[in-house]
Amino acid sequence: MNKLLILFLTIVFFTPALSESRFGELTEMFDEKMRGKDNQWVRPHPGPFVWNKIEKKQGEFSWEEVDEYVNYAQQHNQKIIATIWPYANWEQKSCKRKKARSPFGKHFAKYLSKPCSMDDYKVFLLNLVDRYDGDGNNDMPGLSVPIIYWEIMNEPEFKMFFNGKEDDFVEIFNTSSKLIKEKQNDAIIVMAGAAGMFPENKKFWKSALPKIKDNFDIANIHHITPPDGKCDKEFWVDEFSSLLKSLSIAKPIWVTEAMTGRCKPVSTYINAFVNGAEVIIDVGVNAPGMKMSKKNRKKLNNFISEVDGFKSVELISKTKAEFTMSDGSKKTIEF
Repeated sequence: MNKLLILFLTIVFFTPALSESRFGELTEMFDEKMRGKDNQWVRPHPGPFVWNKIEKKQGEFSWEEVDEYVNYAQQHNQKIIATIWPYANWEQKSCKRKKARSPFGKHFAKYLSKPCSMDDYKVFLLNLVDRYDGDGNNDMPGLSVPIIYWEIMNEPEFKMFFNGKEDDFVEIFNTSSKLIKEKQNDAIIVMAGAAGMFPENKKFWKSALPKIKDNFDIANIHHITPPDGKCDKEFWVDEFSSLLKSLSIAKPIWVTEAMTGRCKPVSTYINAFVNGAEVIIDVGVNAPGMKMSKKNRKKLNNFISEVDGFKSVELISKTKAEFTMSDGSKKTIEF
């Protein structure tokens, strides 16, 4: 991207519905350090919204793990991004699908293909949304903050998370989105996260995005560094934004998996925001891969405390950014 353009570009963002926070974390309840921060977004990963976990046998639903996440989020004023995984072992065995290598071990589904029966899948999905939509009918006992943000699948361009063809993904995505919207009028659909902007990612999404663009509200990019820590200084947001524009897709951009690798956290976050990101979800302190140093983690946490809830940001020099806060005040951050 043209550096001069970046230096003087001001982008005004919408404040995300239901939460003023611009930040969040991937979470796991079993790890005390990975439960997310109060008053921010949380994206349970892989999370409890797995068909195989909830409906272990056809017609028998187990909600304990999901309820635990939702109750914790309510107690800590966290807003959940719920990733839906459309896989159930019993269902895929019914048409003799091939087993896949589970990306999350034995506690995840052993099959990652398109459901044998989309009707069976829709029964599960309808029950899931019905329990957490907050309409007062069949809701989780004690539900005070409904789940509104639903992310349908994860990095489908890689067989690690989906063992199917592009058209299979498109069918699952569009079917899921339409059902959720019919059941929950205020639902917000998050695109399955793109796993980066490498050539293979761009090829997949250039073809798939036009087929799903009418069925999601938020575009979604991931930035996970390889073992050597090589990183993109804007979390791919500039290239992802360009791809969306080339396809005439005007959607808010969220980074729902952010790993900084060798890049400096604060400057990378600022560059991502300047290039169009509206929310950034950190992978968390104990996520697999290259860890952020304690020094950099402290700098990032201080930055988040300083600017969370900002309305807009402007780069005023190569090393300074000016944030306009929700009350109209200005904060200058050096990085």
